[in-house]
Amino acid sequence: MTVARLGYTPARMARSLREASGALLVLVSLGTLFVAVRELGGHDYVAAGMLTFAGIALLRAGVELLRPTVGE
Repeated sequence: MTVARLGYTPARMARSLREASGALLVLVSLGTLFVAVRELGGHDYVAAGMLTFAGIALLRAGVELLRPTVGE
């Protein structure tokens, strides 16, 4: 059985991959921001700042991938 016979067109597969990648990036960014907050509890401000920067960058990338699906 081919992929086309199952109803998966290349455009549909690309959209599904984009949605999954965006959702994964959003989840990873939330985890990164959580770790940054925990680092603040340990008074490690440099690590918390770097993790916050990385978390916000990941969140922005995830939102950009999800933007066509969710709409503006």
